[in-house]
Amino acid sequence: MRKFGSIALVALFYGNGPNAATAASDCFRAYSAGSSYLPGEMVSAVTLSTSERHNYMCHEDVRSAYCSQTGFEPTGPFSSSAWVKESEVCTPTATPATPTIPQAWSGVGCPMAFDSGTNYRAADVVSVAKLGYSMVYECKASANSAFCSMPGFEPDTGLYVDQAWTALGSCMGGIPPTSSPQYSSPVNAVGCPEEFSSGEDYEEGDRIARNGLIYQCKSGPASRHCSQDGFEPGISLESGMQSAEHWREAWSITGYCRGTIAPTSSPDFVVLPDMGGC
Repeated sequence: MRKFGSIALVALFYGNGPNAATAASDCFRAYSAGSSYLPGEMVSAVTLSTSERHNYMCHEDVRSAYCSQTGFEPTGPFSSSAWVKESEVCTPTATPATPTIPQAWSGVGCPMAFDSGTNYRAADVVSVAKLGYSMVYECKASANSAFCSMPGFEPDTGLYVDQAWTALGSCMGGIPPTSSPQYSSPVNAVGCPEEFSSGEDYEEGDRIARNGLIYQCKSGPASRHCSQDGFEPGISLESGMQSAEHWREAWSITGYCRGTIAPTSSPDFVVLPDMGGC
């Protein structure tokens, strides 16, 4: 009697699924470093020590986050943490596996691709290219949004992706422009106000200049941060792997400038008459 590995049994019972090989011993498409893999996705890989090719299945739980990471390749040192290996040697005649395309998201086309160098905020939407489609993710709200730009929290491949991003569905193509974009440009001021100084005590409405931009201290409770360390206008704080722009809580950009504010005219003085004593 022929024996089947655990993955072969899955293929046997669910032979009509999108990841099914043509036979229990057929090989799925070869693993490709740098590709993104979904939970349950099937690949094949050659063991260098034996030159034998086996099928592998990406774990269908949270461990699937490892399937696209270095060191967790099917034949890598931490393979078992990411992949389930079929015991039988496979024959490289399988039809390339076609992954199941998730339900389309509610938007039109695909948003901009995720960029690891971009600072993302709550409700920002990005896409990640997959095999034959792209996946759309939304940066989570509240405190979780602070993780959206951090290594390890990348959409689709990050180990802790679920803490930072919400999968919205699949997409294809780009988002077509609805009309000519409208831009709100900062006001070009005549001359710059005084440069920001970390030793000054700033209040709401105060305006300063920094690197050619004009900043204004916000009103209300936010103004108490305008003079505090860590809220300097335009400065990003690096803490380990995290980058934050706390200054946005205290300051608003109101325009750009060049040079200094010149006096409008020579001041006039009124000479009082000498009253001859008090």
